Amino acid sequence: MSSITDIALARMTNEVHVQFHESVMTLIEQTLVVKEMTALHSLYTTAFENEKAALLIIKKSEFTEQIAEQDRVRDAIFRGFSDTVKGFRNHFDIAVREAANLLWNVFLHYGNLAKKTLDAQTAATEDILREFEREELKQAIVKLKVADWRDKLNEENQKLHKLMMDRYTEIAGQTTLRMKTTRVETDKYYRAIVAALNNLTLTVSTCAVDDFVASLNAIIKRYKDILAQQLGRKHKES
Repeated sequence: MSSITDIALARMTNEVHVQFHESVMTLIEQTLVVKEMTALHSLYTTAFENEKAALLIIKKSEFTEQIAEQDRVRDAIFRGFSDTVKGFRNHFDIAVREAANLLWNVFLHYGNLAKKTLDAQTAATEDILREFEREELKQAIVKLKVADWRDKLNEENQKLHKLMMDRYTEIAGQTTLRMKTTRVETDKYYRAIVAALNNLTLTVSTCAVDDFVASLNAIIKRYKDILAQQLGRKHKES
């Protein structure tokens, strides 16, 4: 008799985390196996409702659309900056080409920032700007006359960072339900249910239990594949 597969819940983004537990909840509604664990089912349901409420507040924030628009602005500046440097790599002047290649290696190292989460993109952009403070890269920027691109990227990155901090402040003032805290609670009761079911499979063999475990493992496999794809993208970007 098979047991329930483990999954790294902490590695999920907030949205994927909610989707995973939503899938589990839907499965639970289709059978009495977990519902009969009255206390655990109730605690799990309450914890998950709190988590969904916390995520909804984040999504409904008045700053969310502003952040999305500012992210598009920052992405456009980043692409324009990198494309400009890339173009100089074909310049007829070897000194210009060498300067462009120095800067281009930095862009290559950090990859496509637009695919990262907002926080990760902001941090990576700050890292790139710090890289550009190295003497040889500062000289390369002067050589190519792209200091305005660097400064504009920094300006737009700081604007986005401020908007995100304003949203955090807004959320903190609106609710005591923190996403991090509610996720921990949801996962705690989910794992308690998994442990109870795994213990049950050691002593009881019924079609209902076996079918539930098989269905849950199918859900877990799907989300493991999602995590693997996200990890693969991160490796490509690094």
